[in-house]
Amino acid sequence: MRSLSLKNYLIIVFGGLFIIGCTHLYFVIKTSSSELSQRHVKDVIDLHYKLIRINIESTINQINDISEELKENPTLTFNNPSPKLRKNLINDFHQVPSLVSISLYDSNDQGIRITYIDKLLNITPVDQSFLQSHWRYAEDNHYLHLNNHIYLSYLGNHGNNQQKIVIEISTANVFNTIDRELLNNTDVSFHIYDRLNSSFLYHSNKNTPFNDNEITSFILEKKSKASKYEVDYNIQTNSFRNSNLEFITLIPTHVILKNLTPILDSLIKQIIMYSIFCFIILVYISYNLSSKINNLIENAHKIMRFEFKNQKYKKSNIKEIQKLSDSMKLISLTTDNILSQIVIISKTDNIFQLGLSVVKQIDKITNGKSKLFTKNIDGEFICYEGISKINIEDKNKIYYKKLLENENIEHNFNLFNDRNEINGCLQINVTPENNLSNDTLAFIERLVHIISISIRKHNLLMQQKALFTAFTQSIASAIDTKSSHTANHCQRVPELTLMLAKAAQKNQVEWKDFALNEQEWEELYLAAWLHDCGKLTTADHVIDKATKLDMFTNRIHEIRTRYEVLKRDAEITYLKSIIDGNSNTTLLQENYLKTIKELEEEFAFIAQSNLGDEFYHDDNVDRLHNLATRTFTRTLDKRLGLSWEETQLLSDNDKQTPSIETVLQNNSSHLIPWDLSRKTDEQFNLQPHPFKFNHGEIYNLAVQRGTLTNEERFLINDHIIQTINMLKALPYPDHLKNIPLIAGGHHEQMSGKGYPYGIPASELPITARMMAIADIFEALTASDRPYKIPKKLSESLKILAFMAKNKHIDASLFSLFLTDEVYLNYADKFLSSEQIDEINIQELIEIAYS
Repeated sequence: MRSLSLKNYLIIVFGGLFIIGCTHLYFVIKTSSSELSQRHVKDVIDLHYKLIRINIESTINQINDISEELKENPTLTFNNPSPKLRKNLINDFHQVPSLVSISLYDSNDQGIRITYIDKLLNITPVDQSFLQSHWRYAEDNHYLHLNNHIYLSYLGNHGNNQQKIVIEISTANVFNTIDRELLNNTDVSFHIYDRLNSSFLYHSNKNTPFNDNEITSFILEKKSKASKYEVDYNIQTNSFRNSNLEFITLIPTHVILKNLTPILDSLIKQIIMYSIFCFIILVYISYNLSSKINNLIENAHKIMRFEFKNQKYKKSNIKEIQKLSDSMKLISLTTDNILSQIVIISKTDNIFQLGLSVVKQIDKITNGKSKLFTKNIDGEFICYEGISKINIEDKNKIYYKKLLENENIEHNFNLFNDRNEINGCLQINVTPENNLSNDTLAFIERLVHIISISIRKHNLLMQQKALFTAFTQSIASAIDTKSSHTANHCQRVPELTLMLAKAAQKNQVEWKDFALNEQEWEELYLAAWLHDCGKLTTADHVIDKATKLDMFTNRIHEIRTRYEVLKRDAEITYLKSIIDGNSNTTLLQENYLKTIKELEEEFAFIAQSNLGDEFYHDDNVDRLHNLATRTFTRTLDKRLGLSWEETQLLSDNDKQTPSIETVLQNNSSHLIPWDLSRKTDEQFNLQPHPFKFNHGEIYNLAVQRGTLTNEERFLINDHIIQTINMLKALPYPDHLKNIPLIAGGHHEQMSGKGYPYGIPASELPITARMMAIADIFEALTASDRPYKIPKKLSESLKILAFMAKNKHIDASLFSLFLTDEVYLNYADKFLSSEQIDEINIQELIEIAYS
């Protein structure tokens, strides 16, 4: 169902009720007026009929009075009436317009006829033939209709003689006493009916729609209403002096309502005008009321959308709406204050900021002085600025107050967290005139609960940060402890990286655009500590590989054993030859000694090749392959003592015994495949070799630079890929999401030829470039590496200068590293005094930018 606005609803409901009421009132007035009009007409007709009857009766009474007067004064006659008698007769003719004549007869049918013509009273002898023809003297209450006249006869007394009184009435004038408006109306008809003869004596209107039979039925059935040709008629009947004469009046309803219609039309106009006026008032009231409620609805929607700044509340004369408006305004203000406090509280990263923001807002709300105390690890309640302490008097209550000596009021709100543990107290000191209302106390009590939860959140967050930091440092420490070749590297690189970042932020000349906020410092700190976490996956024997044949043990001993076997074989051959009686002992001895010397020289060459402390030329590689052709006989099964996995690596020839084998070997058992779970990641430019390890003896000894094979060097470099993969797998908050990029970018180069991504300098964060310098410088200057002699400061910086020149590191950062003496601060803290020598900064900068 579609809903209506309040304005439309009020207009429809009250407008409809008003229209219904006005319509009902109109019809009630119309019906009542019509009924009153009908009653009025009926009363007028009845009154006039009564007047006719009364006047006629009065005339008869006057005649009787005249007769009495004549009786009392025999000297008086109608021929010489007294002035009083004459006046009474004239009044009778005036009162009864239909009165034509008055005739008086005696028993001898003698008498007089009195008429009133032209305002003169005429007395003439009666017409005896008329009386003799139509009347009998002794008859009383008899009437006669003749020539549109009605003759009414009465018996009266004149002295000792009875008199016959005959009153002549004109039917044309009988109704002259009726209201002229009805008499002159052609739609109104008047009739005189003779019940005795069942005939009509008179019709005033020949155009009446009803015939005599219909009018007769109205009389006989005593009907008061009739209709014909869609016209309603009102019927009025009256009997005359208990005679058989009936006076009938037929009046159409529209005649009755003729005077009422203008009144009703005027009433309709007034109702319409009044309705329009009331409608305008109703629209205005509805609009006004609707606008106030719409204003409240709009503000309610703004509260739902948490928009508190642009709310406007309209005043209303309606008490309830004004109260609702005030309540919503208070709700808005309170909600805004609470949300503002929540936002401020949520933005703070430490207890000091939390306390500062809370105290500032509470002071603003209360016009007082407040302090926030929080519980430290020793269980003491310390103010947020770390100076004052408080002893909470009642730790079981959320709120209590006390009166101070200076008459100020101290309100205390204990902070209970969601575990119902007290972790602080908010203290508010106010003057008596600024004492807190119940609403303010209730608001602060709710706010205190939020503050308490926030403090617990901050404590948990700090604990989590401390845990994550300690865990990060423990990983770095584990990596450093794992191998002496990387001792303390993961701990010193963060120090040097942060030194360089602080120098850049402090230098507002060349590095004015570089600025780290607190969260970015945290990000850089953790990235630096985790920059080599991938080394956890690097095999120890690869990291610690000091010689070419070093695996879990130095396999040079195995080759030495083979040469020992060869020497023993040479000695056995020599001694066997002597025992067998070979006469040329001197030649045998010379050959034996020559063989021993060759074997010792070969092994010495192999042993020297195993060190990998100098570049291994191609000539040496060729000689190595020539030496590898020397053979010996293996007589023991090579599968004995091997694990199942090792056995799977043996070829068919390796499984044969005895077997002729070379003194240096490259065979299938030396090729260690990758795990099946290892997948090639195309996003890196550092790609793995076909085999994870190649332990071939000739292959390892033939390495020309250092001790690591290509496979092992990949594994060493692979630590950065593993670092990135490990760090990407962690669910970081937004402000730490760049840790994988920063930590994984310290082997990238400014030229874009670094690894593992090979990205250009434009895509490399400055913090990652800083870490690259720190990583290299720490490795060059470290004095706790068993595989090398620590380099001096000048030598290390010179190497860095050439690396800057070759676009390996950022030259501008290297210049900052020198000019702001970051290198020197680090050297004073971590380098031995023997390593610190004179530095020509200008020369190094020139090399870097050459």
